[in-house]
Amino acid sequence: MTLKTLMIGAASALTMTCAAGAAELKMQTFLGANASTTKAFEAMAAQLNEDTGGEVAITVLPGGSVVGAGETIDAIQNGLLDGQYTAPSYFAGKDAALGVLGDTLAAYPDSATRDRWFTEGGGLELARALYAKYDLMLVCPIYWPSEQIPSKVEINSVADLEGIKMRAPGGLASDLLSRAGASLVTMGVGESVTAMETGVLDATDLANVALNVALGMHNQAKYSVLARHSMAVTEMSVSMDAWNALSAENQQKFEDACNAMSAELQDTLTAEDAAAEAQAKDELGVTFIAFGDADASAFRAMTNDVWADWGAKSADAQAVVDSHKAFMASIGLN
Repeated sequence: MTLKTLMIGAASALTMTCAAGAAELKMQTFLGANASTTKAFEAMAAQLNEDTGGEVAITVLPGGSVVGAGETIDAIQNGLLDGQYTAPSYFAGKDAALGVLGDTLAAYPDSATRDRWFTEGGGLELARALYAKYDLMLVCPIYWPSEQIPSKVEINSVADLEGIKMRAPGGLASDLLSRAGASLVTMGVGESVTAMETGVLDATDLANVALNVALGMHNQAKYSVLARHSMAVTEMSVSMDAWNALSAENQQKFEDACNAMSAELQDTLTAEDAAAEAQAKDELGVTFIAFGDADASAFRAMTNDVWADWGAKSADAQAVVDSHKAFMASIGLN
């Protein structure tokens, strides 16, 4: 650790801790102020403040309000932020292991099964060790639903992705889709809505049903495809200085609050997706398609190929891959 890093850490610790021992933490989310995830974080922060007698005070900052989504780790290290509620896949370009951690693609049938890797398969310990290399404490993983593909053309199988013009954000999901033959274009969310309207794109890799509907993706896209091509991880983490400034009791309260928020969001986001699906069917005429078992197996095999390439990028990335494979074998997902 450099002298400059030590000085920044000391300065951060001083600003975070007042005479009464209270921690004041600035934490940025990955979505906007009106997102359910942001509102859930605000509610969690308020409850945690009450439960700790004001000793843990979190200022929740919407996505992009301080830095871009891919810059929050640097912002924490530089003292601009104290923590984040984000997705590790945003940092795939910084560290292949974070990319592998951040999206398990088609490896698991659903997010709830995948999240058992954290609690039963040693995933939490492995993720925390990885985050510690960036002087971060991963407080807890947070539930995020399986993502779907809004499409203007019918996509019933992996084979149907061949030649489809699709927006993709980069990283492992883009790698998987390109292996399936999709023609990928990297662009922002706002641009992709326009590109769908003008015919530049056939489909887009974006988010869950509720968010896709809210963004207007299905104004043009009359299909929503559950291909299980992307299964993102989201998490909450704080600087190690901020974490170590908390008492052991408040650390436990923070972790408990994070896990409670994750459980609540599983219910909230599931309900929102169901309501959005009903709305999309009734008001927008959207047809929902889910890949069958054969295509799920084909995508799982492609996921193993993606993992082989990304695992080769670093020992940490390979450790995440190996841990997932061992856990999948233990629950019969070979």
